[in-house]
This record gives sequence, C-alpha cells and structure tokens, in this order.
Amino acid sequence: MDSVWIWASVGAAFFQALRYAGLKVLNQRLSTQVTTYVRILFTLPLLAVYLIGILWWTGETLPPLSQGLVVYSAIAAICQFVGTVLVVRLFQLGNFAVATLIIKADVIMTALIGTAFFSEVITPIGWIAIVVTMLGVIVISSGRAPAPARATAGTTGGASSAAAPALVGLSSALVYSLSYLCLREGILAIDPAVGTLVRAGYAVLVMAILSALMVGAYLLVREPRELVRMFSFPKLCWFIGTTSALGSIGWFIATALTNASYVAAVAQVQIVFTLLLSFFYFGERIRALEIAGIAIIVAGLALFRMA
Repeated sequence: MDSVWIWASVGAAFFQALRYAGLKVLNQRLSTQVTTYVRILFTLPLLAVYLIGILWWTGETLPPLSQGLVVYSAIAAICQFVGTVLVVRLFQLGNFAVATLIIKADVIMTALIGTAFFSEVITPIGWIAIVVTMLGVIVISSGRAPAPARATAGTTGGASSAAAPALVGLSSALVYSLSYLCLREGILAIDPAVGTLVRAGYAVLVMAILSALMVGAYLLVREPRELVRMFSFPKLCWFIGTTSALGSIGWFIATALTNASYVAAVAQVQIVFTLLLSFFYFGERIRALEIAGIAIIVAGLALFRMA
C-alpha cells in the first residue's frame, strides 16, 4: 500500500493533462466560465457510477454526511472552479506548456500552507523530494519559457504583458493549493473505519455535487445562453468529463492515503504528459533542457518511496 498513492497520483496527473488539453480546445468555442463548468457537470454522473460500483464491490454502506466534509468540500469546490477559470484564462495568455508550468507553484504553496495551518506533517526526506520535483519544474520552465519581450523606451507595456501570465498562474496555484488541503481535511472528516476507496469516492462525489449546484446557479444567472450552447459539443464535453472523473478519482484516493503536499508534488509528472501533448497535438517542440528536467522530476518521484 505504500506506493499505491504514488501510482494514483501519477494516474491523476495523466488524466489531468488530457483534461487541460480538452479544456483548451473547448475554450475556443465557449466562454471561459462555461468551459470550466463542463468539467464539473459532465464529471458528476461518472463519479456517481463509480461510487455505486465501489459500494457494490466492497459491500460497504455510505457513512453519515459530516459537517466537516460538507464545509471543506464546499470550500474546495469554489477553489477548484476559480482555479480552473484562471487556468483557462492563462491558456489564452501563453502557450499550453508554459501555462501548465506556471501553475506548478502549487506544490510549494501546499506544503508551506499545509504545515502552517492544516494537518500536514512532512518528513525531511519528503521536503527533499518536494524540492527535487520543483527543481525539475524550474529546469523545464527555463527551457520552455519564451524570451522576454524588449520594452520600448518610456513604455511599460512589455513588463505588464510579461507580468500578467505570472500573476494569473500564481493566483491559480494558490487557490488550487487551498483546494488540495481542504480536500484532505474533508476526507479526514469521514469515519476512518470506512475503506479508502469508499471515502475517496464519497468525498469526490460530495464535492462534485456542491460544485454543480453552486457554479450552475451562478452561470444560470450570468450566462444562460452560453450554458445551453455547451450541449452542442457532446463528444468534447464527455471527453473532458471522463478525463476529469478519472483524474479526480486518482487524486482523491492518493489524498486519502497521504499528505496533500506529497500528492501535489508527485503530480508534477503531469508536466511530462503535458510536454508530450504539446509536442504531438499542439506542435510545440520539446527541448534538451526539458528532457533533463523530466529526469529530475522522476528522481524526485523515486525519493517519495522513502518519505
């Protein structure tokens, strides 16, 4: 069981990379907020089927709905929506790989905020593994980031345009880190006697239901016509929903087994999948420095076996 959370995190990272690719394509046809809601709405029935299947397979029953689970799930749901809106906005400001790389600051944020204000307990080797994976991100980022634009004398347009993606990306990383930590606290609020698979499936479904209700009510008032238009792209919407459901299930299983900061760090392997997607689908070249960064990230993943 020691390595189950690692494989669950890697699987979640893979499907999250696919989801982001789908979101980028769909955002060319729908508004940013409705594109984000597709991830929520089309994930919900798949998560319900998953939980029913797990209950049937394990023979367990649903635990009582605790106040802690509802509160933390609601906060996590809001953070996930805001974070995804910012991610989609970031895709509009830069290329696919750079956008995903900037968001990876969520790892350090999760570790620092988690140890200071939540129930995260990180071992010395765990800190080393987190730092190593982040070093891999920095190496990849240095090879992928575009050269800074030259600002003309007397103007600040270059600095402003360069700062905008970083600000959006870091804001997204912050709210995502809060969502990870709230997810962990919500799962811990469930009766520990319940099996890991049931706890994970139950928590992810509760969060999805709250997300669908809160965000759906907001969009019904703000963008009712655009909300209806999303049903015009069923194949793409179900692709996003399926990859989101699989990614969420993997993430919740991993988070039920270990620290949220560890899961976020291992999920850095998403960058590997992202670079492959950017190469094969979006036609963006992979550089030698990025290959070195991938090797560093893999070394960081190996360290988590000892954390």
